[in-house]
This record gives sequence, structure tokens and C-alpha cells, in this order.
Amino acid sequence: MNQNKVRVATIFFLTILSFSCVQEKRIYVAPTVPAPVRPLPSPPLIVPPPVTPAEWTTANALIKADAPPDLRDDQPAQSLIDAVDLSLRKFAAMDPATVLRFGPESVPLSRVVDSLSDFRAKLAILGLSDKFFRYLSENYDFYSSAAPQVTFTGYYEPLLRGSRSESPRYPYPLYGRPADLVSVDLQQFYFQKDRNDLPQIKGRVEGNILVPYFTREEIDFRSALAGRGLEIIWIDSLVDIFFLHIQGSGIVQLEDGSRIYVGYADQNGHPFRSLGNFLLEKKLIDRSRLSLQGMKAFLRDHPEAIPAALAANPSYIFFQVNEQSATGTFGTRLTPWRSIASDPRLFPLGILAWIECEKPVFDARQRVVGWERFGRFVLNQDTGGAIRGVDRADLFTGHGELSELVAGGMKQKGMLYFLLKKVQAPPEQ
Repeated sequence: MNQNKVRVATIFFLTILSFSCVQEKRIYVAPTVPAPVRPLPSPPLIVPPPVTPAEWTTANALIKADAPPDLRDDQPAQSLIDAVDLSLRKFAAMDPATVLRFGPESVPLSRVVDSLSDFRAKLAILGLSDKFFRYLSENYDFYSSAAPQVTFTGYYEPLLRGSRSESPRYPYPLYGRPADLVSVDLQQFYFQKDRNDLPQIKGRVEGNILVPYFTREEIDFRSALAGRGLEIIWIDSLVDIFFLHIQGSGIVQLEDGSRIYVGYADQNGHPFRSLGNFLLEKKLIDRSRLSLQGMKAFLRDHPEAIPAALAANPSYIFFQVNEQSATGTFGTRLTPWRSIASDPRLFPLGILAWIECEKPVFDARQRVVGWERFGRFVLNQDTGGAIRGVDRADLFTGHGELSELVAGGMKQKGMLYFLLKKVQAPPEQ
């Protein structure tokens, strides 16, 4: 094949692959028991633009609300101050000329920083009081997600058991990013310059041809990466590694009692396939057990099903050792119950938001017995491959048993607003 034919074939391959390879690192499942979701009010005087979900863009993802929502907050003020400080620290290191998009509006970084600083100062003085909420309602603009309702799920930081060396007790490696993993930004190619909706694709070079990277089946069950020095830690459970891939970061407790933090480094470029859907399609699990805890229990009780069930999801995450616990895409440490993940193509990272949703209520046996409405200020500090569109958001619940229970069962409808301090009109001359 001559060079022209190679070039044409490669272009065709890249274009086709771009519509099939979507990054993914988490799964979101239905609650342990059917959630009695009550209808939630739509944002005041807001009507979604007449476009289909596939046509959402930065310009129409947010709508400036004519009136603020009924503000309240169910978490301690200090956790909110901590989360705001993390965003402010990150923004301080950014180029002052940076511009963020709030729907159709282009907002300079200075205004975002001023908003967060003002919010923090008033919060430190007034606390999460009615006076504070009134101040925000009078002095801040509220930008609603263009979706009438947003589906909120949860994600958490799992705790795994591991060792720095391979052994019969710890036989499963956690891999770092391979050097031969290649990313391709299709928009940089001349024939796609007018497109702004193309994802990066991933692969590896074989000869002089870009081919898809190894799948989960090839890596975990055919040892495609073995012996290349990519193992950063060894884990006692392949199932726990699989769910770590879904969450994107975690804590590994070593044999000597010390801990290391691991986080997302890259992804193999293959599309995500839901474990829950696979188990349902194969009639291996009843829909009533389709929660994170239910799927774990099924795989624990049916080890013979593990290879096929895990390999059904070809997406694979590579990790790195971090100095701190869960770090979001924005580059800050995530604050439990105060950090969310959203679609970075539509909503700016690092900014202040307010959510209204429902959280689970548990009985003494940790069963979901109902759902309680809540409102809360959060920071938009993370992203996720499954978090796409104006109608999706993901709440970080931290680590521990309660965090896992909430994250494993939460899939509720709610509302999402982003906040920005109003621009004061100049005094009349």
C-alpha cells in the first residue's frame, strides 16, 4: 500500500473510531430498592431551549434564572469553606487571562475568583444562616442547567488491600500508564477544524498503523501488559480493582498498615460497557439487586462468572500514585459531600454550584427505607466519562461504609444551579 493509501485509510479509521471510543471510568446503578422519587419543581420561569440532547453546547447548557431557588444547606459550613479554598488555590495558579463560559456569557477569571472570595468571606461571617442565603439571593446570579431535571448519582473512594510485591495472596496488578498509549485529538486535523464535539481517541502504533489499545480482557485475562514494569501495586481482589476503575481513585492499605493513594492517570480508549446491563442481559441477577453492593455480592458468590462479567467492559483505567486522597479533574482534592462531577464540555470546572436532590434514609440494617430532600452548596471539581450532558451530575461521597452505601444506591432527580456574583453597575456621573 502506498503512502497516500495509508494516509486515507488512517483518516477513515480515526474518523470512524472517534464515534465509538468514549472515555469512561465510572458506573452508575439503580438504588438497592426502588426509590420513591417525588416530583421536583422545575427551575422558576426557565424553559429548556428547543434542541435535542445531542445538540447541547456550552452556549445553551446554562440559562440565567429569573429568580433564585429556595436556598438551604444540610452540611457543616467548614466543609464548604474548605472546598471553596481548594478552588481558589487552583484558580490563583491559572493564567489571569482565562475566560470561562457560563452558557452564552464569557466570564473573565477575575470575576469567578471575586465571586468565590466574596462567597467565602460572607460565609465565614454569617454561617449557613437565613441572612447568608438572603445575601446570595440578592447579590448573585443563578445559572440553571438547561435540563428541567438533573439525574444525580454518587461516587466514592474505595479502600483496597495490597502489597508492594506480588504473592499468592496479592496476585493482581494495578497498572500505571503504558508509554505506548497514544492519544489523538481529531480536531487538530485539518479536515475536522470546524468540529468542536469530537473526543480524543486512544490507541497504540503497530508498525506504522494506529490500532485500538488492549482491552480489559487482553490486559486482565491474557496478560497483555505483564512483564513491562507497569505494576505499581499488587491487590488481593480483581473485582475490587474493577470497581476501583469505576470510581477512578482509591486508597490501598498495605500489609504493614501504611496507605497509599492511587488515582486516574489515563484510559485505554475503549467504550464503557455497564456491568449491571451485562448481568441483566444474561439473567444472572435480578433488577432488585442491581446496586453496587448487589453486584459485588453476586460476583463474590459466583467466582466462575467473574471473567466474562468483567471482560464485557473493554474500558480500562491506568493509575498513578498520588500524594493525597481523591483528586478531581480540576486538580484539587475532592471534599466529601461538597464536590461534584459534571460534563466539562458544558459547565466550567472549579466553580460554585447549588444542588437540590434527595438522599437515602437507612434503617438499622443499612437498608434504604426512604428518601429525604436536601439542598447543598457544592464545588464543580471533577468529571467522569458517564457524566455527559446537561442532565447529569455526580456527588462525591468520600470513603467509608456510609459513602459506599450512598454512592451505590443514589440515582435521584434534582436541580443544578451555578452561582456568580452580579456585576455592580458603575455609579452615575
